[in-house]
Amino acid sequence: MKLVIISGKDVDVVIDNKDGAAGLINAVATAFKDYSTGRVKMPQRTVIYLDNDWWGVMPCGSRNIGFSVKVVNVIEGNKARELPTTQGIVILMDDITGVPLAVINGTAMTAWRTAAATAVSIRYMARRADNVAIIGAGLQAKYHVLLLTRVFPIRKLIIYSRTRTKAIELMKVAQGRGVDAMVADTGHDAVKHADVVITATTSREPVLLGSWLHDGIHIASIGAPEINSRELDDEVIRRASVIAVDSRVAVTNETGDVIIPIRNGLITENNLIEIGEIISGLRRGRSGDNDITLFKSVGIAVEDLAAASYIYKNAESRGIGNAVEL
Repeated sequence: MKLVIISGKDVDVVIDNKDGAAGLINAVATAFKDYSTGRVKMPQRTVIYLDNDWWGVMPCGSRNIGFSVKVVNVIEGNKARELPTTQGIVILMDDITGVPLAVINGTAMTAWRTAAATAVSIRYMARRADNVAIIGAGLQAKYHVLLLTRVFPIRKLIIYSRTRTKAIELMKVAQGRGVDAMVADTGHDAVKHADVVITATTSREPVLLGSWLHDGIHIASIGAPEINSRELDDEVIRRASVIAVDSRVAVTNETGDVIIPIRNGLITENNLIEIGEIISGLRRGRSGDNDITLFKSVGIAVEDLAAASYIYKNAESRGIGNAVEL
């Protein structure tokens, strides 16, 4: 039995090109649709805390796609160690035979598939993506820049981070892609002319305020993975015409960006639309140009299954990865 080991660099080679990025976005969009129409088996993730370190175990299975399990963590102390705060590993198995197929670097894969989920929301909910703002300049923000510049004709990218040196590094990455990029002095400055704003932080307090928003803007928030953490203040939630999520079950159990507004009576679960429902045409992602639209994601296992299957098939066809006897 041969198992393919796919490193982070291998994942980058598969995805970091126009066709690879577009293919991943299509795979994640299909996965969202399949999830919202009940075609996959995906229990809620198991979460364990070791002191303040967050660990998650995420299984998912779908016929003719595969079965995957991801073990992922968020370790704030890794900033001081100069390691990614989010790391993980993914195991992909054949759903028919049960044969293990691949072990994939989950850090790189998670970063790419999270950016792909944001791209899906832009495709189905944003008016346009000429001017994009990113709040945050860590690993997730970097991979958003890498993927979005492959698939959208971004004219201007504005970056804000509390750590200005990191923002400057990310600006240079974007400039290396031929994008006009700059660092903003404040979060407000970053978003005031943006078509799309992405919040990709580990902050426990809001980094995006509703008072900063203008008509027509689309927001994609990927941080605040804990029940008492928030990237978005109440006014963002109040002003959003459409609130789309990756999974109602996941967001109402995992992120303060949804749990706290529900607890305070600002919204109910009925206000939440799954992005898969928008993709399948069951719900509308935007009613008019003036709508403020929001996509809140916590990351769900069906994204990992879709990404793992896509990466494995493309790596195998191109002879990428190292096969070992199991």
